[in-house]
Amino acid sequence: MKVNLNQLLDGKGISQNQMAKDTGISASTLRNLNHNRTTRISFDILEKICQYLDCGVADVLSLENN
Repeated sequence: MKVNLNQLLDGKGISQNQMAKDTGISASTLRNLNHNRTTRISFDILEKICQYLDCGVADVLSLENN
């Protein structure tokens, strides 16, 4: 799985820090997601991301072929 959060944020002109402030998701969690340094994501966080960025789960996560 690949997290496409960085591309979504760039496309909307939103910084990780701004998103952290607006959503209550910790900056370290967002940073780990942006750098694909996580092995899981909670439904609550995924829902907050999708609501904040007005997107779907498939926009945030994609399946990567190895």
